[in-house]
Amino acid sequence: MAVIGSKVVNVDVSLSVVTFNNSGIIKKLLNNIIDVFSNKVLFRVYVIDNGSTDGTVNICKKISMVNPEVQIIESVQNKGFGSGHNSILPLLDSKYHIILNPDISIESFTEIQKILDFMNLHEEVGLLSPLILNEDGSIQRLYKLQPTVLDLAIRFISPNFLKKRQKKFVRLDTGYDKIGPIDYASGCFMFFRTNILKKISGFDEKYFMYMEDADITRKVNDISRAVFFPCAKVTHTWMRESHKKIKYVLITLKSMWIYFNKWGWKFY
Repeated sequence: MAVIGSKVVNVDVSLSVVTFNNSGIIKKLLNNIIDVFSNKVLFRVYVIDNGSTDGTVNICKKISMVNPEVQIIESVQNKGFGSGHNSILPLLDSKYHIILNPDISIESFTEIQKILDFMNLHEEVGLLSPLILNEDGSIQRLYKLQPTVLDLAIRFISPNFLKKRQKKFVRLDTGYDKIGPIDYASGCFMFFRTNILKKISGFDEKYFMYMEDADITRKVNDISRAVFFPCAKVTHTWMRESHKKIKYVLITLKSMWIYFNKWGWKFY
């Protein structure tokens, strides 16, 4: 149950977004969610802020004052992506839960309705990953296999290095137009069955950022099914910080170490 305004209601779809100095884009995201979901399903949006200093929280609070579906949670310590999302697990009473990045946009409720229809028909599916597009409409190649050390290493080197291997890792052979199992769903937009998300206790909080999405996909596949669903689409403004700054490279390497120590070192 959740309190929206003065009424206690059952929430059909909950959403969570973790923010850190996202003042330039968070208003657009929240307005998009409100526009898409209002008068379609009962929903609640949790914004978990990890200590922003740029006005992100004030923007969110202004929006929540006129949209009680938006709830702001301020964290005094930045413990990372997974920890932020996990912090609201005890609050969830929804049937479905969406984890999304601040740079996601949804064209219309039609895309969500396609996902809801599929999930309602397939109780065995615990996690769904839609088709994820760039702003120009091109496809982001995020229908990935379980990673090996080689797969992750060559993506750091060059998009032109061992191209055949890179194409295999992102499953270009599928054409990205067929529903199928997914080993490694992107954390930029994950559509969970809430009871499955709770059963696996959400993300492994040993990861600060990066690789926690590969990890949680494997946890879902251990007890349920994760699927790629190209019939529905969302748009993602992809910021490849891990390839730009040494700080993010080091975080990525640490996450890779955690992942392979946990799941086994598969080199190629």
